[in-house]
Amino acid sequence: MKTVLHWLVVVAALAYVSFQAPALVRSVVAAGGQLHEIRWEWVAASLVLGLAAVAVYAELHRQLLAVGGARLPVRVVQSITLSENAIANTVPVVGGAGSVAYAISRFRRRGVDSGLSAWAVLLAGVLDTLCLIVLAAIAVAAIGRISVQVAAIVVVLVGGAAVGVWTLVTHPPVLRTVLRPVLWLDRFVPTRCTDCRDRRVADLDGMTNRVVARLGLLRPTPIQWSRVVGVTVLSWLVDFANLAVAAFSMLPYVPWPALVVGFLVVQASIALQVLPGGAGLAEVGLLGTLVAAGVPTGRAAMVVLIYRASSWLVPSVAGWAAYAVHIHATRPRLHRHQSYRRRPAIGWPAAAATENEHG
Repeated sequence: MKTVLHWLVVVAALAYVSFQAPALVRSVVAAGGQLHEIRWEWVAASLVLGLAAVAVYAELHRQLLAVGGARLPVRVVQSITLSENAIANTVPVVGGAGSVAYAISRFRRRGVDSGLSAWAVLLAGVLDTLCLIVLAAIAVAAIGRISVQVAAIVVVLVGGAAVGVWTLVTHPPVLRTVLRPVLWLDRFVPTRCTDCRDRRVADLDGMTNRVVARLGLLRPTPIQWSRVVGVTVLSWLVDFANLAVAAFSMLPYVPWPALVVGFLVVQASIALQVLPGGAGLAEVGLLGTLVAAGVPTGRAAMVVLIYRASSWLVPSVAGWAAYAVHIHATRPRLHRHQSYRRRPAIGWPAAAATENEHG
């Protein structure tokens, strides 16, 4: 039954992609089309960069998992993140939450403990957003839309807020206060083992203390912070390079200010989650930005088609293909009663694993 449900999700997601894709093509047909003018080598480069952006984001997950001692193969993290990206960009309403839950569950199936899995996936999303805000301020200042002073204030505020919040939430008493009501909700989550859930519910304070202790171990060093921030910035730069390459495939010149604004409009459309992946709003916003900058409508529509195909359509199809492979390739995860005495979860110190075996 579970496999059938998995396949229903795959079919529904691919149906959604198939429904949205023709809208991209219709925008070109309506404008008269410019297929004979495409530089296909740039289109191929755009497709590669679209997948590369997701691959770099996957490396962010791997670096964060490594902070907690989890050393997963690159191909495993890449595959899981590709599927996570596809779920977020194609599943309506619950795509964002569903992609996070999926990534956490897949890392757990690979032996990573729950605390580290959730920490890596959630922190990756937060870092991604913060870096985009900082890069957006710098880029908008570079094209003259805001002053350098305003951009500097934004960068300082975001950086200061990030450091302040990190310092606050990693303080054990504060973290315990925040986590306790969240962990209390565990009693309402469906589970295959009611005995385990009942034990957690009966010992809420103990469970809270164990989670706080686990998260307290996840303190990246300055070198590790520089790596994860560097990888996050690189993922956005690759994504923007994808848009630039898509523009090179059709335009004799590249309107850089319009590309910066159009790129941010696309990201804002995705963040709004009106439709998965910003479908509709992203295309209209990017097309309007390019046309307003003087790009002929037909050429602008082709740039939009190439960029959205490489950054949204192709990675989504590849992600669902990886998801389908996971259905058959990943062995069912053994229940804790059967597995925890055999080996500790990846990321837990050996002393903690020994304590768990006797406790």
